[in-house]
Amino acid sequence: MNEESYLAWTESTPHIYEINFSNSILAPQINDFPEIEELGNVVPLKHKKWRIESIIPELNVFSQCFVAMMKKHHVPTENYTIVQLKEETV
Repeated sequence: MNEESYLAWTESTPHIYEINFSNSILAPQINDFPEIEELGNVVPLKHKKWRIESIIPELNVFSQCFVAMMKKHHVPTENYTIVQLKEETV
């Protein structure tokens, strides 16, 4: 796959990540993190879980961006886990 095809694929395919804040005492509010929408479309799933549909195709890259945003708000990384969901799980 050439670079142009790869870029077209990453932009056309939503890559879905689930953030689970189950280790956090308080459930975070999406509104407290306005810059999070730069990563994609954020949907609260249930108490302490978010789903983000992003154009970022790789879990490692997405995680680095998400962790950087959370650190800006002093949210410890041990408060949440990030997983990439397969399309059929959605």
